[in-house]
Formats: sequence, structure tokens, C-alpha cells
Amino acid sequence: MKKLLIMGLLLMNGHLFAQTQQETEILKLSEKMFKWEVDGKTDSLASLFDEKFMVIGRTGDIQTRSQYLATLRSGNFVHNSVDVEENTATVADNTATIVGKGKFTVTVSGTKITLHLSYIEVFTRRKNGWSLLALHAGILQN
Repeated sequence: MKKLLIMGLLLMNGHLFAQTQQETEILKLSEKMFKWEVDGKTDSLASLFDEKFMVIGRTGDIQTRSQYLATLRSGNFVHNSVDVEENTATVADNTATIVGKGKFTVTVSGTKITLHLSYIEVFTRRKNGWSLLALHAGILQN
């Protein structure tokens, strides 16, 4: 009886953390976004960012879609690499969220730094597919 109870708990626990097809799809889209940031593909990013996109950076600064794209295009803020340590997606109706953490190596005004960040991405499903509505990152203690 004890073995049956343990197996049942393990199966339920595994089910809770299994990703649906939509959640897997949104995780792949997030991965693609990070690749575009590292590769400097701002036109691809522009097509992913919703018109109402807002980003809250690690220092609490808020930027609109056009401001963030201008920052990326300026060359003063460059993503050198993104190493996602963990992430999980949740899809509910036309909204998807990704919560994760990772190491982000960036160059800011010529200075290269590595940041250990937690982040949340909020996507919305429009007629032409998913678009990123909001992004927030915060510094983790090492």
C-alpha cells in the first residue's frame, strides 16, 4: 500500500511539471527571442514585440517598445550571451507567461558584465500568433 501511495504521488508530481504543447511552443519562442537579442536581430525582435510592449529592466527603468528597440540598435547595450538555467511556461487562454532565471552577459557602454537574473515574460496571442507584451528582469544574489 505504501509503494502504491508513493508511486501515485510521483505520477501526480510529474504531471504538475509536464509542459503542454502550447507551453513548449512558447518556451521555444522565448529561446528564439534570446538568440535574436544575442545575434542583434532587432527587426525580428520588433516583429515579436507587441505594439504595447513594455520592459522593466534590472534597475527598475521602464521602456516602451520603441525605446527598447532604440537602445538595442544604438550599440550601447549588447547581449553577448544568454544562458537560461531554468524556465517554466504557463498558458491560460490567450495569455502565456514564462518565469525563469539565467546568466546574461551584456556589454553596457563598452563594459562587459555578467548578470544573474530572474525574469518574467508575458505573451499575448493575437490573430497573427504570439507577441511579447511585457518583460521584467531582476538581479539574483549569487
